[in-house]
Amino acid sequence: MSKNPSAEILEALIEMRGLGRTYARYPDIVTAAFERGRRPIGSFPENFSPLTEPASLFTVRTEKSE
Repeated sequence: MSKNPSAEILEALIEMRGLGRTYARYPDIVTAAFERGRRPIGSFPENFSPLTEPASLFTVRTEKSE
């Protein structure tokens, strides 16, 4: 592997997750999965608001045994 930031992150993840044997057998698959995982899922619409609906007020009911 070349020493770019992406490769260093991949190596760290392989070590953290215990994927050394898998990477040794299937380096192309592990690398492709890593690259797919780094891509964003999709972009938000232009008029996207982080608050789509106001949060409703709620109370927590607790069961009291007396």
